[in-house]
Amino acid sequence: MDSFTNDGLTDAVRRFQWFYACHVRAPHELVEHSALSLTEMRVLFAVMHAGTCAAADISRTLGLDTGYLSRMLTQFEGAGLIERHPFSGDARRNQVLLTTAGEMALAAVTTHVRDDVSATLDAMTPDERAQLLASMGCVQRLLGPNDEAPRVRLRGPRPGDFGWIVEREAQLAPGGMQAQRERETRTATVVADYLTAPDPLRNGCWIAEQDGVSVGASLLIGESAGSARLSALFAEPGVRRGGIARRLINACVTFATESGYDHIVCSTDLNPAPVAPLLEQLGFEELSGQREWIKRLSEPRAF
Repeated sequence: MDSFTNDGLTDAVRRFQWFYACHVRAPHELVEHSALSLTEMRVLFAVMHAGTCAAADISRTLGLDTGYLSRMLTQFEGAGLIERHPFSGDARRNQVLLTTAGEMALAAVTTHVRDDVSATLDAMTPDERAQLLASMGCVQRLLGPNDEAPRVRLRGPRPGDFGWIVEREAQLAPGGMQAQRERETRTATVVADYLTAPDPLRNGCWIAEQDGVSVGASLLIGESAGSARLSALFAEPGVRRGGIARRLINACVTFATESGYDHIVCSTDLNPAPVAPLLEQLGFEELSGQREWIKRLSEPRAF
């Protein structure tokens, strides 16, 4: 990314931060309703969201010096806001949890925040609230720590998913606008083939969903009695580190095996890049000079 583009993106993120601070009660405003400092409240909120955690976890999450945090936790313990107990099997480490008094101290502050947010949401239509939820999920996924494990489940398609697949396949395609248009046309054809297949029960589609937001998809379409093709596959950039593409491919393999296919074929023209190493890890073999990969399925069922 060149410096101009980077500067523009930085400015856009800062504008969003300012917009958010103006429309949602900012953290420093919470201090007006509490005798605690902003940092002290951040620590208590971290404990509340974790449920039970170690001091080292709080230090890493909030970027606080361990000595400073230790003194703060001692003060909290003296005030009856937290409890510390040794971890089972490791007396050198303490688990930290809120007391009832600590929960009440935070509840008094968070009531103001919840009221503000609820008033904003009540003024929205159901579709606007759904769009807001999806957008917040995207921001959190892309700006979240790289070591944050995504909570992902695979589900079947719902109305609107196929249009989204075509859109995201095109937008995520490498190359310029021409390449994206070609990918859009190809994916639209794939989706049409899937939806008009003479035997729809032998085709499969999976949507990867993280915290209610769609973050990836795969399509498997039968080409003959013994052959199925992995025709579409992608994962959103912010979740590719979570092994979602692997799970989507494995879902296709399991379905194909149970459906009686002899093998699955696919090309390297798929959105997760590079996809070839992943295919190789999952037992696919490259067909010489064809940019095609094949996985021969064990124990295929007679169809």
